[in-house]
Amino acid sequence: MLAGAVTSVLFVGQEGILKSGDHIRAVFLTSEALTAARSIRDASFDQLVAGQHGTCIGATGLWELCGQESLSEDGFTTTLTIQIVADDHVRVTAETRWSEGRSRSGFVVLAEELTDWRAVQPIGDWASVFLEGSSVIEGQPLFSGIGLKDGVAFVTSAYGEGGRGLHVYDYSAGGDPLPIATGFDLGAAGHTLLVAGNVLYVATANSSADIQLFDIEDPAAFSQSKFLASIDVPGDGQVRSLALFGDTLFVGVTEDAIEPEFFAYDVFDPVLPQLLDSLDDDTSFFGLSLHDGFAYVAGSKDSLELRVIDVFDPTELSVAIGEGYNLTDVHDALAVAVVNEDLLVGRRNGDAIEELILFDIGMGAIPSPPPGPWYQEIGGAVPSLVAEPGGRYAFVATDNIAAQLQVADLAAFREGQFPIVASATTLTGGGRAVAYDAQRDRVLLATDRGLLLYRPGS
Repeated sequence: MLAGAVTSVLFVGQEGILKSGDHIRAVFLTSEALTAARSIRDASFDQLVAGQHGTCIGATGLWELCGQESLSEDGFTTTLTIQIVADDHVRVTAETRWSEGRSRSGFVVLAEELTDWRAVQPIGDWASVFLEGSSVIEGQPLFSGIGLKDGVAFVTSAYGEGGRGLHVYDYSAGGDPLPIATGFDLGAAGHTLLVAGNVLYVATANSSADIQLFDIEDPAAFSQSKFLASIDVPGDGQVRSLALFGDTLFVGVTEDAIEPEFFAYDVFDPVLPQLLDSLDDDTSFFGLSLHDGFAYVAGSKDSLELRVIDVFDPTELSVAIGEGYNLTDVHDALAVAVVNEDLLVGRRNGDAIEELILFDIGMGAIPSPPPGPWYQEIGGAVPSLVAEPGGRYAFVATDNIAAQLQVADLAAFREGQFPIVASATTLTGGGRAVAYDAQRDRVLLATDRGLLLYRPGS
C-alpha cells in the first residue's frame, strides 16, 4: 500500500515587486524538483540520499540526483534537500531562487514527506473479491467518476433520472456506503472529478463553469458553501479528463474544431486559477495519467489512440517526440493508468480487438515494443481503470454484463499469462468508474445506478 504523502507549502515574500511570470515559473520548477524526488522514490527509495542536491533527467530518461543545485536557462536556481526521518521516511524540501535586480527577486519553497511504500504492509489477496456493501439510486443517475478522501467518496453523475451531478458517500465504517450532503445539487451533469489534497475539482456540463472547485478539508461536512471557484475552459469541448501535479491542473476536453483540447492551469491559489498554456491536438482526451513529466492520453485519434504530451514545462505544452502509439483498429481509447513501468490502456468494445492493453515504458516515455504490448479481452468497453500503487493489481470497470468489475494480475499479464484473477457481477448496470483506497485496501465501483464497495478475499 502507498502511504499518502503530506505536503506543506510556503511561499516566502519577495524583495520589491515580483512579476507573476517569475512566481509561476518558480513554483513550476520547485514542484518539478518534488516530482523528481517522487520518481526517484518510486524507482528505489535508497537513492534518496541525505543532503542538498540538484535534479536532472538521466541517460535512461528518468529523474536522478545530480550536483548540488539545478540552474535553469532563464536563471532560476533550484535545490532539493533530503532529510532522513526514519528508515522508510524522508522529508524533501525544494527551493527555487531568482534574482534580476532588486525589483525582481524572491524564492519559493515546497516541502513534502515521502515514505517507502514498499515497506508498508502488503495488500490483501485480490484473487477473490467480496461485496462489502452497496448504495443504489432508483432511475438512471449514470455515475461517471469517483474521487476519494478520508473514507468519503465523491461521485459524479448525470443530471436528472436520480442524478444530481455530484453525490457524496461515507464508506469509512464499511458496509453500505451512506449518502451524505444529500441536499447538494451541482445544477448540471458531472463528467469526471479529481481529488487533490483539500480541493475537489469537478468537470461539469455547465458551459460557463466547466470545472468547479470545492474545499474538502473536512469531506464529511461537504456542502454548496464549500465552493471556491470555477473555470470556464475555452471552446465547446466537454471536459473529460483531469490530472494534477504540484500546483498545475491539466485538463483534457473532447475534440473541438476551433479551440485547443488540452490545457494547463496554475491552481496555486484555488480561488483564482490561471491559464498557463494550451495545446491544439486532433483528439478527444477521454483519459489522462501523469508520469515522469509526461501526460499519457487515452483518446479518439484513429492513428494514435494513445497520445503522449510533454508537460515538463506547463507553460510550453507540446506533443512528445514519437507522439504516442497506434492501437489495432480504430476503437477509441477511454482510460489510461501508469504504475511503475506499466502503462495500461482501456478501449471501447470491439469484436476484433482486445479492450485492455499493457505497455512497458521502462525504456522511455513512448512505448517501444518489445517487450509487449500485451492484450486481454474484457468482453466490454473499459471506461475506467486504476492500478494499486504497488503495481500488483489493476482494477477494471467495464460494461461486460457478466463481470462489471475485473481484477488483473499485472505480473501475470507481463508474462503473457491470463491476467484476470477475479471478477464481480452486479445488477445495477454497467461498470462506469472505479477507484482504489490504498489506506483501507478497498475498491469502489460506480455503475449506472449504484456505488459498490469491495474487499479482497484475504
